[in-house]
Amino acid sequence: AIGLAVLDLLVERGLVERLRDRGPSLRDELASALEGSGIVREVRGRGFLLGVELVDPRDGGSFLPVELDVASIVDDTAFEHGLLVTSTHSQADGFAGDQTLIAPAFVSSDAELAEMVDRFKTTIVEVEQTIERSL
Repeated sequence: AIGLAVLDLLVERGLVERLRDRGPSLRDELASALEGSGIVREVRGRGFLLGVELVDPRDGGSFLPVELDVASIVDDTAFEHGLLVTSTHSQADGFAGDQTLIAPAFVSSDAELAEMVDRFKTTIVEVEQTIERSL
């Protein structure tokens, strides 16, 4: 019954359509805000599920050193700015590096999304400064 009620609200409020329509511009806004960062390689996503790939600023492409624990630094710094994100570490297989997932609520207003982008930009600026001091 609860699941059906959730589906009814998704349909009634047009939330799936909002994600389809607003998602690409949200991704572009986030990418624009992070442009020029030495640790951001790519912003990607679909709808309100966004990923930010983080790299070593010394060459703009290599994985960050595992011992820096950048995922924890990003998560903690974002939290200090009132933003919940989840990050992953570089993997031993050499295929996946540090990444951060941002997934705002379906019902987020445009003003809330703009604030999220601003808070995450502030987070990345601080994280980049921390990383550069550690390298």
